Amino acid sequence: MPLRLIFALFTLSGLLHAHNVPSMTIESRFKENGNFDLTINFDPRACLAADPRTLPPVAGSWFSDQSPEQAAATLEKARDYLRQSVGLIFNGRPIPLPELTLQPIDGADNTPLKPDTQELHLLAKCAAPVPDGATEFQITFAKTAAIDLILLNALEGTTERRPQVLFPGETSRPFVFRTSPPPPPVAAAAPERSTISIILFFITATAVFIGWRLLSKYRHFHRGHKKPGDRKPE
Repeated sequence: MPLRLIFALFTLSGLLHAHNVPSMTIESRFKENGNFDLTINFDPRACLAADPRTLPPVAGSWFSDQSPEQAAATLEKARDYLRQSVGLIFNGRPIPLPELTLQPIDGADNTPLKPDTQELHLLAKCAAPVPDGATEFQITFAKTAAIDLILLNALEGTTERRPQVLFPGETSRPFVFRTSPPPPPVAAAAPERSTISIILFFITATAVFIGWRLLSKYRHFHRGHKKPGDRKPE
């Protein structure tokens, strides 16, 4: 593990015990079906003050005592914070953060909010298809984020996660989730020229035969209905 990461994790751990410094964790998972999902766990103090470290941990009752309208406004404010702070990049091309679902949780054990929750966290989730042709993924963390970020990337079906620590204003290292883009769907093969020629021949022959039969019937009908004066004397 790089020395910078060891130092950052050690420092962050010490600060969390001493001052309970707010932070964010993002877990990304890339699936075999071509989709990806993100799970974002963060301290609501990040969007409540310009310097979140000046606030004490937020108790669960602060959220649970809000009216439905106030709670909805709180969650929307959290969404705005994430949209402004977290950017996604695939092969150098930025894409918007997918639609987020948010819920309050107990920050001590990441379980649903309880009446005695002492430290409120917010859990955001989103999922979307991987952009066509993309093979690597990065996250940009805005300077205005005001907290530190721990990023964990993984492939579906694997437990290995290599953590990265990002400070505001930094971009993560590329995470290669596949070595090459999936092949394009195979288009149906066009019929060979010989097949087309045979089909056209049968269509033409059928049309000629039908035309000949209609002409024969017309002549027979016309001869059978001539007036006696129109017939040539024998």
